[in-house]
Amino acid sequence: MPASGLRGIHDIPLGSHHCTFYRQPKEFLRMSASFLKAGLINHEACVWILPSPVTLESAVHALSQHGLDSAELQATKQLQILSAHDCYFPSSLFDVDAALNRLVSLCVMARQLGYRSVRAAGGPGPFLSEGRRRAFMRYEQYATEVIARHPCIGLCCYPSPHCLPATEIFDIMSTHPKAFLRTHDGWATV
Repeated sequence: MPASGLRGIHDIPLGSHHCTFYRQPKEFLRMSASFLKAGLINHEACVWILPSPVTLESAVHALSQHGLDSAELQATKQLQILSAHDCYFPSSLFDVDAALNRLVSLCVMARQLGYRSVRAAGGPGPFLSEGRRRAFMRYEQYATEVIARHPCIGLCCYPSPHCLPATEIFDIMSTHPKAFLRTHDGWATV
């Protein structure tokens, strides 16, 4: 099983779809960069989806703090870095089917390029409407099924629960089989 890259959580089986919560963008960067580094070391194709207000520059810096050269990794197509807006919301509506097809195509592309599997980390950032939030939760539900059928690991990152209404927290937790939560000693699985 591939290593998680998160202290306190050892291996993660392929086909896993998890969620986590972060308090600030720097926590998102630190945690997701560590998670992706483990995948890059394991010869996995990795996708990093940056929620607003996280920038490409801050992501590149976080990777460099982990000893990774993002330009080289992107040139070999082992790493893709995308904004959540460009990945999920290029138009005013969120297209669930198109997002699921992109997820499957990532797995196909990884195999064609000789990578073992796909590891994706990131999140949508703030939802601009209730309709987008509901559509994205449908995507998360179906993504769990798609990821389970492919050599893929997904870690969906959301702002801290104290920033979200209880209904959103419930929806997020119910569309992911497991959650990684920060503890005083590292990370734990719920």
